[in-house]
Amino acid sequence: KISQVTGRTVQGLSELRSEITRLATTFGVSSQELLETSRVLSQAGLSARETKTALEALAKASLAPTFRDMQNTVEGSIAALNQFGFGVDQLEAKLGSINAVAGAFAVEAEDIVFAIRRTGGAFKAAGGDLEELISLFTAVRSTTRESAETIATGLRTIFTRLQRKDTIQMLENLGIKLTDVQGNFIGLYPAMQRIGQQLDMIVQKGDALTLSAITEELGGIRQMGKLVPALRNFGKAQQALIEGQKGAAMGLGKDVEKGLTPIIKAFEQVQSRFQDFLMTIAESS
Repeated sequence: KISQVTGRTVQGLSELRSEITRLATTFGVSSQELLETSRVLSQAGLSARETKTALEALAKASLAPTFRDMQNTVEGSIAALNQFGFGVDQLEAKLGSINAVAGAFAVEAEDIVFAIRRTGGAFKAAGGDLEELISLFTAVRSTTRESAETIATGLRTIFTRLQRKDTIQMLENLGIKLTDVQGNFIGLYPAMQRIGQQLDMIVQKGDALTLSAITEELGGIRQMGKLVPALRNFGKAQQALIEGQKGAAMGLGKDVEKGLTPIIKAFEQVQSRFQDFLMTIAESS
């Protein structure tokens, strides 16, 4: 199947097969899963070098405690690569960021992946980066415990409305300036931070009408349940952002080391090496 997708001969894929064998025996990951992941990456247009780099990051992620399965992780990885435009060499760092946030807050890695797939494009278009999106989603998910789909859809609506000229003017009339000295939008994350600070002051004053007007303008009646927690719990978003940045710097190394410890992984490594042994015999004279 990979040969059909890439247009290369089966013999020409020997380097990829060797890499899959190395990853399977090193990390105790199913070679079948790695093959399927390679096909998905090839279909996404990654080069042979990029596929090898991405495979190692995904193999390491499979050992982390927060990721559900490799198929879900690879779909999220492709979405993140396409929407945020970072290189495949940074994939492990980005997965490390997701892993760190999911481990520190009441949010699941697969939910973060879903949010990236659903809202990443809109967030990036407004100048945001991946860690900022993860932190905003985490603030809402860990507070409200609403479904990832509901939150992601709500945030996408809010991100779109927040950039409208009428909304920016309305907020400026209330003392919330969302443009810089050149008149350019300051970005979604800084905008959410400024609005959150203002909302705290409004709540302290007990001005329910102004609070309702702002939240309805930004998210509409249906999205108020997602918007208010995101803005009023912005401190949690900032904590998640710091945690995500730490995770990006550390990568997946510690969790990989821990994940290789259980006896089941030892058996999987033996199995992968035995399969490689049989393949070597089958191909020898």
